[in-house]
Amino acid sequence: MESSSRTRTKGRHPKRDPGSATPNFAASTPWPRIEQFLDAGEGTLCLGPINHGALGYTAVASDQHNMLVALVAHGGESLHQLLDRLEDALGPALDENVYVDEMNG
Repeated sequence: MESSSRTRTKGRHPKRDPGSATPNFAASTPWPRIEQFLDAGEGTLCLGPINHGALGYTAVASDQHNMLVALVAHGGESLHQLLDRLEDALGPALDENVYVDEMNG
């Protein structure tokens, strides 16, 4: 399944300043951006299967207005690898409004 990256210029999701991150933030996991996103209360992260056999398990990050990142685990991809991809996609989604949606094509 191919991923889809979209840049949205309209909408309620304001562009965040990359320099606005807490400078003294010390992550306790290999995924500091995910951890900071959750700690700041900016949105939600959902992991789990979708009720559609072809999708398998997914990782979805969203805020109160938009689905920022929706990833589908590739065949044989571990949870750790899926979270690595989520970490990589979350920064551009928050900082540049570049969203990834692998569920809806």
